[in-house]
Amino acid sequence: MQTEILRVFCDVVETRSFTAVAKRNGVTQSAVTQMFRGLERRFKARFAVRKPKGFRLTPEGGLFYDICRKVLRLEAELFHRLRQTRDAAPGILRLAACYTAGLHQLPPVLNRFRRDYPAIDVRDSYHRIGEVHELVLDHRADLGYLCYPRSRGGLTVDLLGRDRMMAIFAPQHPLATRPAIAPPELKGEKLVGWDAVHASPFLHGLPGRQRRLFRPHHEFDEVESVKCQVEGGHYIAILPESAVQAEVAGHRLAAVPFQNAGCTEPLGLIYRKNKILTPTMTTFIAALKQPVPPAN
Repeated sequence: MQTEILRVFCDVVETRSFTAVAKRNGVTQSAVTQMFRGLERRFKARFAVRKPKGFRLTPEGGLFYDICRKVLRLEAELFHRLRQTRDAAPGILRLAACYTAGLHQLPPVLNRFRRDYPAIDVRDSYHRIGEVHELVLDHRADLGYLCYPRSRGGLTVDLLGRDRMMAIFAPQHPLATRPAIAPPELKGEKLVGWDAVHASPFLHGLPGRQRRLFRPHHEFDEVESVKCQVEGGHYIAILPESAVQAEVAGHRLAAVPFQNAGCTEPLGLIYRKNKILTPTMTTFIAALKQPVPPAN
């Protein structure tokens, strides 16, 4: 059965006018009547009672109308998904990453992926965390790779791992050589903040009295500015461990873990809930979930 006939049936039910439906579909009123009666004959049921001054659905007609609407919605969804699949360039992946994860965790993954899959063109771009969410929601990026992924309406979050939060000091700071530190020991220190840490489970898990210790004197929307301020020796910061690995290795910063080993931050992928994962996307997601060997 062609779905156009089901659409005509639904139009008749919704307009209560065979004449209006005929004009809408560019056919004669007789043709609409024949379609309607043909459905009744096929299903051996009476779908409506027609009177000179009214049109009333029978219980069978109401049931048939509800099912027709579901079929038409499924058809529309099928066309939408087929169009998404057809329009998706098989060898192109639009990846939006937040600055912190993109500049620190992503490079070794991208290097390995481009080596292993040279035919796939990963078009990576870097943004603030909120902008990554918007790019994915607006179909301007296929995947988002970021710290603090949010389960906003229309988005699927695939958690990839967690990053340990560290107290960050200049190397000459008195606390820089501590093996571990407790939040109350930072009382009186001047904190410079990264605004994304407002979403930090670490901070939200602290008692209110301790959380007040982490109100920053200055706050920046990207992590590189925070690190520069700490390197100057006047401030400390609270940052994910991976964001400062290069500076710690170069002895420009010191990173001290908190005594609570559970101070971790989420890192994940986001994509639209109704997005069909192309083979290219699936391949890249699998690559992100593989451990990256340490650099030689």
